[in-house]
Amino acid sequence: MDRHFRAFVAVARHLHFTRAAEEIHITQPSLSLLIRQLEEQLGVKLITRSTRQVALTDMGKAFLPLAENAVNDLDAAVRHMKDLSDLRAGKVTVAAFPSVAANQLPPILVEFHRRYPNVKVQVVDSIWGTVVDRVRAGIADFGVGSEPPEMENLAFQKIYNDEIMLLAAKDHPLAGKKTLGWKEIDGEEIVLLSTDTGVRQSIDAALAGTGITLRAIMEPALVQTAAALVAAGAGLGVILSSYLRAVRMDGLVAIPLTRPRIPRPVGIITRRNREMTPAAEVMLKMVVGGLKDKIVTPVTA
Repeated sequence: MDRHFRAFVAVARHLHFTRAAEEIHITQPSLSLLIRQLEEQLGVKLITRSTRQVALTDMGKAFLPLAENAVNDLDAAVRHMKDLSDLRAGKVTVAAFPSVAANQLPPILVEFHRRYPNVKVQVVDSIWGTVVDRVRAGIADFGVGSEPPEMENLAFQKIYNDEIMLLAAKDHPLAGKKTLGWKEIDGEEIVLLSTDTGVRQSIDAALAGTGITLRAIMEPALVQTAAALVAAGAGLGVILSSYLRAVRMDGLVAIPLTRPRIPRPVGIITRRNREMTPAAEVMLKMVVGGLKDKIVTPVTA
């Protein structure tokens, strides 16, 4: 009905069929047909037309504001979708676990905002399980984190490996080691991450059946908290290599853990069969490119 409403509004504006036809770029016979079809659809006469005059009927006058509103609303919707397509409006929600949100994402997000200042960006920086849940529920356009063990409706694109390392005070007896096997910290007091984090789940899965027992004395959810506890004298701790530039390492050392080595693949988590908005697609490409340019390498000092 869009063409019929536009035809009627144009005739009402000009009260002249030739000028109305020129405005909406159709022939006068086509305009007359649209008006006739609209009147038949509504079951009322909207316009009276003689050789010398075109006028609105009372029903035409009553219908005019409704038709104008419909045309204006449709035009506004088209403009809005065009703005979304051209990244002049919209919103992108990115979910990322803290190491990425604190280290790799900020310069990417700032550059995105510089290019597309009218697109709102929301960052969900939380533990791995929350990142996965937000993507799965469609709350986040995509996530940056480790591969979910149960993919279901999700897809994962690996970008780099994050290494699980041991964190120790510089005066700890193990601090001078270049590398350590997990067996060498068997029974040591250690600050481990909570069991609902992806890091802890990776550690537990890798050590299952090895006979190695980790003596967890505290179990925070965030790596930053674990690092702060180690710095305060709680004992040993674990840290991801990507966090080494984000936490205060004064008085601390990070030691690669091997036997077994436990890499944490980090990449993009998306929901299958979900059509992304243009803004989300552009953001995703920028994040992938930015992460590849800043692939994390372990730093031990």
